[in-house]
Amino acid sequence: MAATEPIDLNALHGFLDDAKPLVREAGRIALTRLGTFTVAQKADKSVVTEVDHAIQAVFLDMLADRYPDHAVIAEESIPSPEKHAAYADARYCWVIDPLDGTRNYVAGIPVFGTSVAIMDRGIPVVGIVYEHHMDEMYTAIVGRGAFLGKERIQAGPTRTGGDRLIGIPSSKMPLAVEVLKDWVARPGLVMRNLGSTALHLALVAAGALDAAYSVKGKVWDNAAGAVLIWEAGGRICAPDGSKCFPFPVDRDPLLPMPVLASYDPLHEELLNSIAKLTDGV
Repeated sequence: MAATEPIDLNALHGFLDDAKPLVREAGRIALTRLGTFTVAQKADKSVVTEVDHAIQAVFLDMLADRYPDHAVIAEESIPSPEKHAAYADARYCWVIDPLDGTRNYVAGIPVFGTSVAIMDRGIPVVGIVYEHHMDEMYTAIVGRGAFLGKERIQAGPTRTGGDRLIGIPSSKMPLAVEVLKDWVARPGLVMRNLGSTALHLALVAAGALDAAYSVKGKVWDNAAGAVLIWEAGGRICAPDGSKCFPFPVDRDPLLPMPVLASYDPLHEELLNSIAKLTDGV
């Protein structure tokens, strides 16, 4: 733990209690506005809707009112950054992806949700991933386990008769393409792409996926899932084996944060397979 102060579990439970009704409100907003939203394209060619902004505003309003000494890192632009503490000065930072799976949402594919993490000096200590259609809420507090609803979850082999299910990215980056070609050719590895990195990570924590691999995700895609996976007994790191967190003060949150999440010994097997391909791409 990078924080100089000890972990304040009472505070973390309070943050989680404050966030839960907001992620449910996010689901209500998303589902009631299906088919009635406008769509725009961001500079990185990804799509954004007015629903993304509406959901994010729910969190920003609460944080400005209740936690003005907390920082915020969010996927969409923050209209009034002066209402929130600077990341370099704050102990706690909320990391918000208001609508993970926006392309699914726009296309009418019913797989999308909201991801929220709270970082303590750059290390995620609270995580929530809420899938709207299934009304499934994954939560974790550091040192207190990971849960789907009220049921404790554990990372580990899926019940698929020996096959191992891997959540994969949509990216066509050369290394990602080579990795996926290698994995597809391996007996027993089965690929899945749900269009939501946050949900992939939550499913690894729940033992519904054996692994998740991402190359272009950002910190808001990964922070909540990291807490879930740690607390579920899994592993998450960069695909080269280096640590994902703490998130540096001087790092641009728009930079990609590639991750690999799984459990041992599968995690080491997948890391080794990526390493063997890295030199050739």
